[in-house]
Amino acid sequence: MDEENLIAKKEVLRETDISYGQLYRWKRKGLIPEAWFVRKSTFTGQETFFPRDKILERIGRIKAMKDTLPLDDLADAITQQVTAKVQVAVEQLRRATWFDEAAVRECGVDLRGARSMSIADALCVAVVGKLRALARAEEQGLVQRTIRQHLDESFLERVAESDLHLHLLRKRVAAGGISAEISIVAVAPLTVLFDPDVQHVGTVDLRNTLERIKLDLASGTGGSCGGAASGNREEER
Repeated sequence: MDEENLIAKKEVLRETDISYGQLYRWKRKGLIPEAWFVRKSTFTGQETFFPRDKILERIGRIKAMKDTLPLDDLADAITQQVTAKVQVAVEQLRRATWFDEAAVRECGVDLRGARSMSIADALCVAVVGKLRALARAEEQGLVQRTIRQHLDESFLERVAESDLHLHLLRKRVAAGGISAEISIVAVAPLTVLFDPDVQHVGTVDLRNTLERIKLDLASGTGGSCGGAASGNREEER
């Protein structure tokens, strides 16, 4: 995890205006992943830090949704298993901040007259959209082909359960007096080590991206993509 992008727990509580109890209650519910709680030694002792962008975005999402959807339903939306064939409403997805029409075309998804798309397609669109500003045209194609090749039910389960990231890389190679730059896409944990001559172009956290899609689906209609059962609203403490 990039230490420059960590934020201390006390700063999270101050910036988001939530209590210690809320933070850890949401953790117990599974709304905030255990892996985001990073214990580090400081001059005052052990402190807890978080990946800044992820924790602030997630808490903002929870705060915006918790008054209209029970916390148990939000937790179900994140933790439930999905399959590559689950269909989601196109109009609902179009309201999501990550939805990108250009990425839709790049992923080869034809939405003309379509009312739904698969969650596998939605994941492809979200990942390509996140890298569009960084990737060359041919690299966007390489990203979507890599996702497409592996997008089956077992891959979605691995994404939901493990620390998988999609890495876009470049490397200059030379042979016989000719030099060329090649592009590489790797799906691996964030902590994977690459050849020192490799240029790291961009990374997408696949599990966080899939969870964000699920939350967007849950917030759109008050129900999630997998039909999470609704329960009694628990009082926020």
